[in-house]
Amino acid sequence: MSTKITPFLAVAILFGFYHLYISLLRLFRPRLPYPPGPRGYPLIGDLFNAISNTHKGSKDINQHEWARYLEMGRKYSSDIIHVNVLGDHTLILNSAKAATELLEKRSGLYSDRPRLYMMSDLCGWHWNLATMPYSNKWRLHRRIFHQDFQAKAVSTYHPFILQATSNFLRKLVPIEYDPLHAPEIEHVDLESYVRDHAGSIILRVVYGITAQEDLNDYVRLAYLASESLIATMNHGSFFVDYLPWLKFIPAWFPGASFKQKANTWAPMVSDLANGPWKTLKSSMANGTALPCFATKNMEKFNLSNLDINSIENSNNLNSEPDMEEVIKNCSAIAYFGGSDTTVSLVMSSILALSHHPEVLKKAHEELDRVVGPSRLPEIGDRDELPYIDAIIKEVERIYPVTPLGVPHRVISDDVYEGYFIPKGTTVVPNVEAILHSEELYQDPLKFNPDRFLRNDKDSELPPNPELFSFGFGRRICPGRHFALDTAWVLIACLLATCDVTRPLEESQKGCRTPDPVLDYFDGEIAHPKPYKCRIVPRSITALNLMKAGYPSEN
Repeated sequence: MSTKITPFLAVAILFGFYHLYISLLRLFRPRLPYPPGPRGYPLIGDLFNAISNTHKGSKDINQHEWARYLEMGRKYSSDIIHVNVLGDHTLILNSAKAATELLEKRSGLYSDRPRLYMMSDLCGWHWNLATMPYSNKWRLHRRIFHQDFQAKAVSTYHPFILQATSNFLRKLVPIEYDPLHAPEIEHVDLESYVRDHAGSIILRVVYGITAQEDLNDYVRLAYLASESLIATMNHGSFFVDYLPWLKFIPAWFPGASFKQKANTWAPMVSDLANGPWKTLKSSMANGTALPCFATKNMEKFNLSNLDINSIENSNNLNSEPDMEEVIKNCSAIAYFGGSDTTVSLVMSSILALSHHPEVLKKAHEELDRVVGPSRLPEIGDRDELPYIDAIIKEVERIYPVTPLGVPHRVISDDVYEGYFIPKGTTVVPNVEAILHSEELYQDPLKFNPDRFLRNDKDSELPPNPELFSFGFGRRICPGRHFALDTAWVLIACLLATCDVTRPLEESQKGCRTPDPVLDYFDGEIAHPKPYKCRIVPRSITALNLMKAGYPSEN
């Protein structure tokens, strides 16, 4: 009696031999140690600590995720830390040296992203360019985005930045000019002004949206959707990132509160991607669309007449309907990124300035000398205003927008300084730890813009925070030039026209509370906790500048 080997059985046997070969290869390969870190237990690894730290809200600044990772590095006397949870490996990089070596010099191995099941699968952020896997699909999205947001292209958006900055200054104009009794500005009001400013620029640039009702709706939509991204973008923020099968359990199941959160967040994320896009398609259909990022790319690929619904079920990246999806995705991430990260940088800048009158005084002196009292600062003045640039760099350093960066994933086994890094490891650059390193920045917890000013030809400046705060290697943020130009104009104009101080009661009592360096909400994008400040026009002349704004021809 003979046994007939079917094609299926042959494939199964070959598959079995292959896995046996791989297992033996690993068994007899000289085994290097993992980097230092908690030993955990067999099979489950550091499971119990992961459970205790998964998506916990903390009011103690020392329990922020980046601070916990830094403390682990000190405990194990290493700038790289390895954590294993149920076979899911994570590598934390607490130094510029490690981040540069792995994420920059070995970017070919470290440019992938881990699968964030809570964020992408359950909340619907799968279209997010920043977290897409390293693939041809990502390259296509990146190329489309980069063409219109590279440094040379951003200058075409400067008129919109100046117009929005004029509107922002007018919102700050007091009813009566009274420097001694100017009202305090609550955080919630100030943040709404900053969000309106950032949102109006990016919505005009990306979708050509200018109607105030639409601007209000979409600025608020970006704010609501940001909660889900901030909460889910750090690998392991929710336990479903470690056990993907959990995404299939129903929301009513005991312990499935993460599904309830996802069910609340997902419609907002969907509206974020589709709401302004439908507005754009409607304006294109009736011939009222303004030239913008989306229309330019739609016309470039001859997609102006395609129906948005035709892209829903197509997966071939070479087909025209999918090019529309790519443009829609790029538009959505530009809209969201420009709406939230700029807000974080500006709100942190105002907070820092209100606590440092000595910095405010130096900024006023430089602006008065270079720009004078008769006009607002222009982007062309930037090279002549190094102290303003230094302030923004110091804000980026001491209050980084993304304290843990965006996680990377290694695509094959690697070795670093004698340690084994297995394929599939999630790699987390601890950006806040790097930017507060005493080796790179003297007295790192002190807010000191002067550190970025060259005192003589031979003096050596510390690293520019932008080397770390906007990502690494091939995954560096492609929208950084737009974000920095937007923030620079607003901060320069605010400093040129206003005093930014603490609340009057604190000033009168001579209250000197510690710098709120670490007093931030935890999450992927850092936002300062609510604060009050006083923003007062420096003079009647400055008040008139705020009312006038930039000339209309800009």
